[in-house]
Amino acid sequence: MVNEVMTSAKEMIQRSGTSTRVASVREINDLNEKLDIKLPEWLIELMTKLEVCDSKLVVPLNEEAELRIDFLNPESISKECLLYVPGCAVHKNGYICFGLEIDIGNPYAINIHEGNNPPVYLLDHEYGEETEMIIDNKLTVVKKLSDLFLVATIKK
Repeated sequence: MVNEVMTSAKEMIQRSGTSTRVASVREINDLNEKLDIKLPEWLIELMTKLEVCDSKLVVPLNEEAELRIDFLNPESISKECLLYVPGCAVHKNGYICFGLEIDIGNPYAINIHEGNNPPVYLLDHEYGEETEMIIDNKLTVVKKLSDLFLVATIKK
């Protein structure tokens, strides 16, 4: 499956001149089982075919500011979705916390029910386990995951 997410992630890896690791099929199967969901094929392909797991992404916002995101591995995704707020409060609604804001810890999430190139959201810890409040107050970072990869680089 070739889609915008895969293409932009490949470009990010090439532009960065570095990469990290892929997820194993076993890790993906464990994640599916633990979360009790079926991850979409595009997300499985992204994590098993491209070296993005455990990456530190730098996303420029302007000349003076940037986002710094830890792109998680399957085990860390599982923990964010099952053990930690706000991920544990929203994962049953299709939200998968795939990254963390470096030094702050708020999770970046996608909703697996929003297509094969979903928006990226920043979820706030402030709302604890209040599912409705978390979802109502999520911040849209980019309208498509591929847009994040188009401008991000992997920090060495």
